[in-house]
Order: sequence, then structure tokens, then C-alpha cells
Amino acid sequence: MKITTQLTKFILVGFVNTAVHYSIFLFLFRVFDLHMLLSSGIGYLVGVINSFIINRRWTFEIVSSANWLEFSKFVVVNVFSLVINLAVLHMAVKEIGMMPEIGQVGAIGFAVVINFAGNKWWTFKA
Repeated sequence: MKITTQLTKFILVGFVNTAVHYSIFLFLFRVFDLHMLLSSGIGYLVGVINSFIINRRWTFEIVSSANWLEFSKFVVVNVFSLVINLAVLHMAVKEIGMMPEIGQVGAIGFAVVINFAGNKWWTFKA
């Protein structure tokens, strides 16, 4: 499959996962007054489950059964992406002075790039 097709699918799945992530972030941050980093982390982890299922089958068209090594790689890529997300969010809020709701949007952008590259060329490498 062409990389442009995979990237397009990945971005579409990413929009869904981003909506899940951001919605949970806002809900936990505003309704339950949880710390911004905890709210973001929980939202991100919920999106990871959705992402693995959809990207594995639809984006990268893996038809074999999932295995622990593949899932472990996926988790490693997503944990690394989460660290990038949280670091950018922290810097945007604490160093630049952005509102957390705005800083989170930029943080998600950085995490998406890391996530696609890691999953394309490591987790789901043919």
C-alpha cells in the first residue's frame, strides 16, 4: 500500500483518536478539576486502545492475529508519543503562557508525527 494512502488513513483515525483524547481531557480537566497532565494522559491512553484496533486492521491492513510483541511495540511508540505530548503541553503552558486547552492542541500535533513514524516503520513494518 502506498504511504500516502496509509498516511491519509492514519490521519483520519488520528482525528477520531484526537477527538476522544481531547474530549476526555476537557471533561476530566473542567468537570473533575483533575490536573492538566493527568487529564491529558488518561485521554491519550483511551485513544491508544482505539488506535491500535483501527490502525492495525484498516490503516496498515494487518490481517494476522495480533501478538504481544506487536502490541508491546505499539505501546512503546504511544508511550513515547505521550511523553512528547506532555512535554510540549507543559512547555506551552509553563514557558509560553498558553491556556492548557490551546497548548494541548499543539502538543497533539507533535505527538501525531512521532506516532505515525514509529508505527509505520517499527510496529507494523511488513
